[in-house]
Amino acid sequence: MTQVKRQHFREKVDFDVTIYWEYGDGQVGSCKPRARDLSDGGMQLLSPTRIEPGLNVFLDMAQYGFPLEGVIKYCVAEKDEYSIGLEFSSATKQSIQPPNPDIDYYEVLQLSPKAEMETIHRVYRIMAARFHPDNPESGDQEKFLLLSEAYKVLSDAGRRARYDEMRTEEPQRPLPVFQAKAFVDDKEGETNRRLGLLCLLYGQRRRDPEHPDMSLLEIEELMGIPREHLEFTMWYLRQKKLVERGDGAQCNLTAEGVDYVEEHSPNNTLITKLLQMGSWNGAGATHAGA
Repeated sequence: MTQVKRQHFREKVDFDVTIYWEYGDGQVGSCKPRARDLSDGGMQLLSPTRIEPGLNVFLDMAQYGFPLEGVIKYCVAEKDEYSIGLEFSSATKQSIQPPNPDIDYYEVLQLSPKAEMETIHRVYRIMAARFHPDNPESGDQEKFLLLSEAYKVLSDAGRRARYDEMRTEEPQRPLPVFQAKAFVDDKEGETNRRLGLLCLLYGQRRRDPEHPDMSLLEIEELMGIPREHLEFTMWYLRQKKLVERGDGAQCNLTAEGVDYVEEHSPNNTLITKLLQMGSWNGAGATHAGA
């Protein structure tokens, strides 16, 4: 007999689920089975009530703050109960997927973490139109797909809440781009560290204009570069009036610094790459941090 491999890893579980469905006459049925295993594609239930295979159902599970949808694939008698196989709908599969911890979705949409839902919708529409592949002037499929992924998470109250919780638990860590050799070499590394610091401050000012400053500790952690190696970098940028220091160890980008980043980004591959981390160059855009 040929063994059929399961498409999804199934985790053994044991918790109550409430299932609702609608009969042909409009009446609503429900039952409370127990979940036996769970995967990204569906779940297996043990129910005291038989449910007709092919029936579309809604599920209420304490683990999620929103209803899930699925279809009953089979219902088999098992002693005094029924073993039920349920497959999640496409929308539910997307909703329960954990967000990518390596992507700052707020930074992708250039929003404050406190942004209202209306602002999220508005900013996404603006940026999606700009980067849509059909836009002959500024279309960018990769950026458009990343925008869409960020929007799917932040526009769903349940997914956003889980993402925010995960985001606060996630320790600050160096961004991968700063681990490249270009930031380590002596002379070239110093030049690139200046660009990297400017781009971080540019992104912060675009994302949250009411709080445009960053501490040296934040910059040190994001760049993964010891503070003593950043002191010369900071001194140079301050002398050039591209960066200014506020109270304590806070610093932010000046108008001259903004001009420098935007003037050099079209012809500088490294600046372009740094801005594509989420702080995209958007001269003329007015929605950053809205």
